[in-house]
Amino acid sequence: MTALLGAALVAAACYALGARLTVLIGAKLDRWERFPLAFILGAACLHLAIFTTLALKIAYWPVVMIVVLAAICCIPRGVVYKKSEWRFSPALLLFVPFVVLAFFHAWAPESSPDGSGYHLGLVARYFRAHGFERITNDMFASLSGGLEMLFLPAFIVGRHSAAALVHFTFAIALVLAMLAYGRRIGKPWVGVAGAFLTFASPIVGIDGSSAYNDVAVAAVAFAVFYWLEIWDEGRNDLLLIPVGLLAGYAYAVKYTAFVMLAFALAFVAWRGRRWKAALLVAACSFPMIAPWMIKDWVEVRNPVAPLGNAIFRNPYVHVSFEQALNANFRRYGLASKWTLPVEVTMRGQKTEGIIGPVFLAAPLALLALRQSVGRRLLAAGAVLLAVYFFNVGTRFLIPCLPFFSLAMALALDFSPPLLLVLMFFHAITSWPSGIRVYADQYVWSLDKIRFKEALRRIPQDVELRRASGTYSLARLVDTNVPKGERVLAMDQIASAYTSREVLVGFESAFNEELVDILNSGWNEFQQPTVIQTFRFPPTTTRGVRLVEATPSKEQWGVHELRFYNGSDELPRLPEWRVQAWPNPWDVQLAFDNSPATRWRSWEPAKPGMYLEADFPGTRTIDRVAVETCPDDHDIRTEVQVLDDRGQWRRVSSAMSEESVPLRGNIRKAAVYELHARNVNYLLIRDTDYGAADIRDDPESWGLEEIAAGFGARLYRVML
Repeated sequence: MTALLGAALVAAACYALGARLTVLIGAKLDRWERFPLAFILGAACLHLAIFTTLALKIAYWPVVMIVVLAAICCIPRGVVYKKSEWRFSPALLLFVPFVVLAFFHAWAPESSPDGSGYHLGLVARYFRAHGFERITNDMFASLSGGLEMLFLPAFIVGRHSAAALVHFTFAIALVLAMLAYGRRIGKPWVGVAGAFLTFASPIVGIDGSSAYNDVAVAAVAFAVFYWLEIWDEGRNDLLLIPVGLLAGYAYAVKYTAFVMLAFALAFVAWRGRRWKAALLVAACSFPMIAPWMIKDWVEVRNPVAPLGNAIFRNPYVHVSFEQALNANFRRYGLASKWTLPVEVTMRGQKTEGIIGPVFLAAPLALLALRQSVGRRLLAAGAVLLAVYFFNVGTRFLIPCLPFFSLAMALALDFSPPLLLVLMFFHAITSWPSGIRVYADQYVWSLDKIRFKEALRRIPQDVELRRASGTYSLARLVDTNVPKGERVLAMDQIASAYTSREVLVGFESAFNEELVDILNSGWNEFQQPTVIQTFRFPPTTTRGVRLVEATPSKEQWGVHELRFYNGSDELPRLPEWRVQAWPNPWDVQLAFDNSPATRWRSWEPAKPGMYLEADFPGTRTIDRVAVETCPDDHDIRTEVQVLDDRGQWRRVSSAMSEESVPLRGNIRKAAVYELHARNVNYLLIRDTDYGAADIRDDPESWGLEEIAAGFGARLYRVML
């Protein structure tokens, strides 16, 4: 029951703050609009209060609870609502089974991949630290966390399920807002049908009952649209305050929702014809957006992290990772984007969910263009749809659904019986048993009413081990790894259920470097068995550069860069000033004498990239040797020296290449480098690359297996 209490406290605080603000600005809402619009508006305000406690590092549970209870005390008394009638529609009964289905799923133990992973993993970490930590080895910590700020107080009271119930409350608020909007435009049937098409959608059901944020984004985006509609009726500029706050909060919940701010500014500028009105919207959005950008600038030198790394260069996220991630998000393994309509409506295996086959009829929404309200709905939906193509996962369609659902219903408002048929079809094809008829077997959707799980008649630990593929790994780590130690893993686990810091291989530049080092121990193509030699007449210089000469789709990598005079290598001195572009932060890896490390460009090679060593005085050299690996040896470079005039002059582009045997025990060298970076535990799944090599002879790596199970093994460094 604590989960219900935690979610209820947060919901009450959000509603109270929002209701107080609507009274202060004199908004004339009817009683059916009051809860959804006030709740969503108050969520924006409460998120800022919780952010402040975390920023000040005072997020102890009494402080957070005082903030929540103080917000609840703000609820206005004696509010007079606009008079409005409500007629019960039998079609509303269709909502009941879907509400029950989603509610008990939200109340059950939280086992969703991202919810039990980074969404609540970060919330739990902030709570343990009583504030924000400077996290540079997890890109998800750099994303705006507007909804996670609401998860925190719920988590304090009711832990993981309470956070999922908070998200479920946003789903209910969205439905109520859509119902109210139908009444506002004088077409209640449109509101009922549109709300049902959205809420019963399989992806909305599973996402909105998990500790995700996509349904909350849809609710906030629709609230922005709704407040704009209210403002447009009377042009009271005070009503632009919630518009601006919510447009900024949309960004705070999820980066891609920033387009709602652009939509709001364009709408106000077009309809109001006054720049001051648009300026008010922008000014009110600022306090919602700025804290997250400032946080990222302070922590990782990038205000839009983990994006924009080619512009805001930093040592925390590699450009190559961002490029690969964007390419994957645009494709999801689809052979052609022309298959997207069928994939996101009926199959769902590749794009991780379905919206339901009824949305194959979405082009009907174009008929709503005949009405001005339909044009506005479609305009808002199109703005949100524009950013969908940067990530074609099904759940990224959720913010568009309210607008397109209402537009579809509006297009058919001439025939309520036809709308009812559409709703019944959607109900049948969106119920768990109906989904199994046509969708892929393992599509992400609700499977049953989880009554026993929600009431914990099935113990939580038992249910989580059944439902989550990585919960058991999290418990394995928590049981066997001492507090304060870090664990390297190749993929995500349910980090919300462990207090240990798990470094996931792809989540930061530091983690990628760790994986690269570990892979050098077993992958012969990443071992320094190639030497490229540049010879030239003896030259006296103050510096030497190795410069990339030709473009390549591959990355540039160098294990070691050595300089010679005759048969003698120039001894490396602390006074040398070594530099590189790009990735100057790892340049020392090309001068550390370790066979397990290499400097890499971490982006495709192109002319102008360089590795450089400047000497404190003049040195005579006649040879440069580049130790590299088979993966990197096709990169073409040239040698330049610094002449007396301070200009770089090419001395050689002719290179000879030879294969050499590997020196030393590279496996132990790799593990030593992990140990030097304060990583002493490895969680290796049996399906991970190199897992068999480590499993067959952990001693040769300097590792000891300390636990195994659930398709993985846990190793400890024994150097």
